[in-house]
Amino acid sequence: NLYGLIGPQMSHLIISRRLALDPEARTALADSMRYVEERLAHSRSVLHGLTRELDNLQQYQKQILEDLPLGACALGQDGEIIIWNQIMEEYTGVTDQVTVGHPLQQLPRPWNDLLGGFARASDSHSYHLEVAFAGQTRWFNLHKAVIEDPQISATSEAPGMVILMEDLTQLENLEAELAHSDRLASIGRLAAGVAHEIGNPVTGIASIAQNLKYEEEPAAIEQSASDILTQTERITHIVQSLMNFSRSSSGQSLQPVRLMDILQDALDLVRLVHKHDQLEYRVDCDPQIVLQADHQRLAQVFVNLLNNASDASSPGDCITIDVREDASQAIVEVIDQGSGIPVHFQQRLFEPFATTKSTGKGTGLGLALSRNIVLDHDGEIEIISSPDKGTIVIVRLPISTHAATIPPE
Repeated sequence: NLYGLIGPQMSHLIISRRLALDPEARTALADSMRYVEERLAHSRSVLHGLTRELDNLQQYQKQILEDLPLGACALGQDGEIIIWNQIMEEYTGVTDQVTVGHPLQQLPRPWNDLLGGFARASDSHSYHLEVAFAGQTRWFNLHKAVIEDPQISATSEAPGMVILMEDLTQLENLEAELAHSDRLASIGRLAAGVAHEIGNPVTGIASIAQNLKYEEEPAAIEQSASDILTQTERITHIVQSLMNFSRSSSGQSLQPVRLMDILQDALDLVRLVHKHDQLEYRVDCDPQIVLQADHQRLAQVFVNLLNNASDASSPGDCITIDVREDASQAIVEVIDQGSGIPVHFQQRLFEPFATTKSTGKGTGLGLALSRNIVLDHDGEIEIISSPDKGTIVIVRLPISTHAATIPPE
């Protein structure tokens, strides 16, 4: 500045006289300046290294989301999708070129409603969601985590979010196949009882037919024909019960069904096996109670429970099915007077393959499958047992409001 105002000579004179330094001071000042320059150069090098490490860490975290065995979707503060990993593409059939940079609401159906609704919901987890897509029914669990940025927490900007999608379809199909296999195993255990139950009406039909050729009175002939029809209807009922029970219910939707019909079907099947055990069965159920249910699957639950109660009972014992209504629930209690369940085993009741029965008499899948079926119907199951004092199995199921859709009996 001085050079431009008063010329080079005057500037040199002022600087030389007023800022004159002795050799030692000049050397110290030069050393200080060199030290500052070295520290600045080192700081620039360190800063470059940290930036590289931060970039590597960011890439590593992004790669974790990409390689997760779950569908992962990350949203920025503006609600737009910033990460849509490969598993999410496989689940939805939508590529990241279509999704990244767009809000969830712009996704094609049904993912816009599913993911957009879950992002707005207050719950951090949503389980067993059924989705119809590409002609198939699939099941998912959804989880989300809100990512708060402390730099913007005091502002009006929304936080980011990560949504994870877990495909349960294979597990659901495997569970359905396992339940179906358990039903078929039950059919095998019922075979002997069925043979005996069908044998009685077949013997009756054979006897009536043999006597029919000697009948000459029209009234007697008509009565014989009526008796034959009655016995054939009995056989048809037994066979139809077995066919309904053995039929796979995978993929079937829930329908309004009378709880009494389900209990009666289960009881008819159990009596085929335990008919000669001299057990007494009592059912106390309002026939007007209607559930939104899968008839075959719920029948399987009560067949399992009644079989367990019958196996634990002695001849002359009574097994009671007591049903009562509580608000919007039907509470079903299966009560036996049997041997009860050992205390040390009661914590394992619903574990797969856990059983107190001897080898060949039980797979240990009945209660585990029954619990899953009850949960699929938004119900609950509980077991109260005391050794040598019997067992009470309590099943709670929501009552349907669609009773009017079932024709009267």
